[in-house]
Amino acid sequence: MPDSDPALANPRPNKRRSAGGLASQAPDVVKPAEVPIVSPDATIAVYDRDEVERQITLAWGFEPRLEEYYGPRPTLGPDEGPRIDKLLAILDDVRGSHRSLLFGTASLQNALAQVHAKCPAFGEVVALYERAVALSQMTGAPVSVPPVLLLGEPGIGKTHASKSIATALGVDIHAFSCATSSDAQALLVGHPPSWRGARTGILTEAMIASASAQPAVLFDEVDKFMTHHTEQPYAVLLSALEPENAGAMRDEYLQVPFNVANALFILTANDAGQIPDFIMDRVLAFNIAPPSGDALVAIARNIVVDVVDTLRGRVALPDEATIRRLARTNPRGIKKIAKLAYGFAAAAGRGQMALADIEAAEAVATANSKPSRIGFLTPGRGRWPDL
Repeated sequence: MPDSDPALANPRPNKRRSAGGLASQAPDVVKPAEVPIVSPDATIAVYDRDEVERQITLAWGFEPRLEEYYGPRPTLGPDEGPRIDKLLAILDDVRGSHRSLLFGTASLQNALAQVHAKCPAFGEVVALYERAVALSQMTGAPVSVPPVLLLGEPGIGKTHASKSIATALGVDIHAFSCATSSDAQALLVGHPPSWRGARTGILTEAMIASASAQPAVLFDEVDKFMTHHTEQPYAVLLSALEPENAGAMRDEYLQVPFNVANALFILTANDAGQIPDFIMDRVLAFNIAPPSGDALVAIARNIVVDVVDTLRGRVALPDEATIRRLARTNPRGIKKIAKLAYGFAAAAGRGQMALADIEAAEAVATANSKPSRIGFLTPGRGRWPDL
């Protein structure tokens, strides 16, 4: 094969064929308007680019860079075609396989201090990240935090605090609900291509999409991680939490290893008793007590500020007495009541909620909290009627 062949001189042609064989533009990939220039030691590979290319080569019978030289390639099946398109999108990502690492700075410390003030019930948790940032500042090593488990009753703000920490650190956050997941393996590492409806793991997708090699990954309500009886969801989760495995966690669909070892994992749960010991051994667990007193008032004030922001600042903040009246339930309830109360105020032609608006909002919120039974069962009867 002559070295001067023009097809070989351009190893990354601007135009690719789709996996089905028809000429098309390259699949959609993340292409930032401006790719930041960082020093090599500030980044790390989050996937094996050589393995991406090898998987395409196995399907095509020749290397991707030789596509134009060889011309039409074998037509791929309906299952393999989308997989190769996904691999091509990864291969053509202008960022390559490397993502930036997170390093401690004074601005990160300041941002975390604000989270400390806004989420007083999570002071110990925020302090863990503050120490990690301080250690990074001192040593020049990337920020490193072990997986964290936030334990506490529903509605106390575990998810909100987790997202606030990620925002303060300036990293992407990818939140996954374990309570609604029907497929643990698909959530983390995908299924082999031979499976019907196979797709890339959601965790893998998060690593590909993130600007950082250290995104925050939130597994919400991990104690409700119940899927098909033949699966072992916590065994799959273990792969992500175990550093030795997480450094090369293989996506079963793409057949490519990904490095998720630097991700900032946060788990939330209501009941630690539902979580296996081998998971508990690999996390730092924090028991979050329900906020009360002045701490709950401070949270209520912050929640109302956020609600006002969502209403585009067209309503006024309530006075202190009204905020204290709001602070009688958990953070989730405060947010719901505040939104309803502003609705009552607006209906009365006012832009500021009053105590009466809160009472009206609470009446609406609690009226239908326990809906009546529907069907043949009637109150006071514990069995179906005779038919």
